[in-house]
Amino acid sequence: MKGLEYLVRPRTVAIVGASREPTKIGHVILKNIIDNGFPKERVFPINPNVEEILGLKCYANLKEVPSELDLAVIAVPANIVPKIIEDCVEKGVKFAAIISSGFREVGNVEAEKRIVEIAKKGGVRVLGPNIVGLIDTVVNLNASFLPYLPEKGEIVMISQSGALAAGLLTWTKVKGIGLLDIISLGNRADIDECELIEFFSKDPHTKAITLYMEGVEDGKKFMEVAERVCRKKPIIILKAGKGKKAAEAVRSHTGSLAGLDVAYDAAFKQCGIIRASDIRTLFDYALSLAMLPDPKGENVVIVTNGGGVGIMCADACEDLGLHLMEIPDDLALALREWMPSFGSVLNPIDLTGMATEKEYYGALSVLLRDERVHAVITLFSHPATLDPMNVAKAIASCVSEVGKNKPIVSAFIGGKECDDATRFLIKNGVPTFDTPERAAAAIATKYKYVYYKSRPAGKHLEVKREKDRAHEIIARAIKEGRNLTQSESCEVARFYGIPAPKKNVAKSLEEAIGFADSIGYPIVLEVESPDVLHKTDIGAIKLNIKNSKELEHAYHEIIKSVVERCPGARIEGVVVRSFVKEGVQVAVGMHRDEVFGPLVMFGSGGVLVELYKDVSFRVAPLTDVDVDEMMSETKVYQVLKGFRGPRKDVDSVKNVLAAVNQLALDFDVISDVDINPLFVYESGCMAFDVKILLKRDIA
Repeated sequence: MKGLEYLVRPRTVAIVGASREPTKIGHVILKNIIDNGFPKERVFPINPNVEEILGLKCYANLKEVPSELDLAVIAVPANIVPKIIEDCVEKGVKFAAIISSGFREVGNVEAEKRIVEIAKKGGVRVLGPNIVGLIDTVVNLNASFLPYLPEKGEIVMISQSGALAAGLLTWTKVKGIGLLDIISLGNRADIDECELIEFFSKDPHTKAITLYMEGVEDGKKFMEVAERVCRKKPIIILKAGKGKKAAEAVRSHTGSLAGLDVAYDAAFKQCGIIRASDIRTLFDYALSLAMLPDPKGENVVIVTNGGGVGIMCADACEDLGLHLMEIPDDLALALREWMPSFGSVLNPIDLTGMATEKEYYGALSVLLRDERVHAVITLFSHPATLDPMNVAKAIASCVSEVGKNKPIVSAFIGGKECDDATRFLIKNGVPTFDTPERAAAAIATKYKYVYYKSRPAGKHLEVKREKDRAHEIIARAIKEGRNLTQSESCEVARFYGIPAPKKNVAKSLEEAIGFADSIGYPIVLEVESPDVLHKTDIGAIKLNIKNSKELEHAYHEIIKSVVERCPGARIEGVVVRSFVKEGVQVAVGMHRDEVFGPLVMFGSGGVLVELYKDVSFRVAPLTDVDVDEMMSETKVYQVLKGFRGPRKDVDSVKNVLAAVNQLALDFDVISDVDINPLFVYESGCMAFDVKILLKRDIA
């Protein structure tokens, strides 16, 4: 990352492929650099066929430039790029931003590897290839083919999509949202989002980092950087691509619930990243996080000139978990001075439709001066008799004069005049939106980020285990090219401290009856097979068998059902085990994600787990904070804590989560773990069913 400022804010720039032809990319980029205020004397067009472009002397190649070069912007055909990179090396150029396309994105992987190899050997760093360029408003650099610089701001936009970066520039300009930098990543052959995030975390001009993401290649590296940065500055990500894995690729309950997007969602939560659902929320959250001070407490107050929008905002606040302050008598009395007798001080504070800019200023100044009020949402619904700009100016003046000591956001509901007022307030440091719900979400996001950056780091979980004995079982299955059987899975679980019943494998009906007599009825029968994963689906498990006659019938039914409904499955016997008393059903599992590694799951258990989807995920290794957060995100956690019944042994479930976490870290050959259901009692728990699956290239 050292020296990345010479990419983002270079002192000198060369444009390789500069052209006199207005339709050529090389011409557009050169013109954009000149027209947007970057010093002309530090700009060097490179083209061997002409002597001058746009009033600047042209050079045949980089080596002829009579100046040290921080950045070379390359806009030439793909086949010429390797030679240009060699020139960069020879000249000592620090960074190359490659606009040129025609590399990995079209299957030309080797050419891309070649340019990176040349660059790295010569100490040149590469942004791209296949980018739209980069923009910085500190040095007024528009080294892109985007049409103009954005309004100056404190928000950085990093994009894995060049086309989206172009669209966002226009969108933010129209909305009056200022940006500090726009960086297009392209193919990320060298410099990636991690380096840029780390750079901007230390940049004094940057208040918030936004990122449009389609994916990362190294999930662990990304999490390490993001978690470190989020303690200092907010990261807001719009992640595209929420499609599920193809059904045939899923072999477990946990795997079917852990679609591609779930891993990113879990990683973002653990790192403290704010996730946006669309472009609008991306910048709603960015405005809030870049502009607002941290709240000093939970009390939120709404001020409005209309009861309807106030109620809508209050509903949104409740849904978002915000605490609406109960207005004390002395504060209510002070607010009464700024409303007619029929106004309301119940929160939302309703100034009524008679309110002018004077009443808004007065009520807002009362709230901003009261230390018991920690955040304010001002709402304005446009009446025909009042100019929204006057109200906007009153709000901005109040914030400026009283001081930005607490977060305040606004929503102006109306037409073009309200749009103008919205832009004015944003320019004056007050995030403003067009609906009360967006305003509430902006404040809620600020509270969420304050929690993220201040929460304890947590302690990594420790588990007493018999790893060597578990390894013997797993190694045997690997040698035989199969998954673990039911009895083997339970045995490994017990080695990791997970309570699971002992499973006796009977090779015959007579042996099964003998085991049952020894255990005592009632018992459970289930097939022992590395090929049958969901026994309930094919009738391969029978519960609550009370005597030998029922056992004989169940035994034959299981064998027949597996043969008919799962032809070719290896039947290694029938498991006989004690009947486990029911408790609250939860599910604990693990699915190994290709990008982030082991994903540990907790949620409601039973055969309908995939239908209810009351589950939460985190990326291993887990901390005690991760476990508390993931459990609290589910509805079944409320049941465990005693909702309409006695409190259950939550700590025993946490121990199982810790064990699954450790098992996944100890054996990277394991692809999935399913413990479903895990019965939880007032004291202790018991895993009714355990599956441990190995990676496909093994089993």
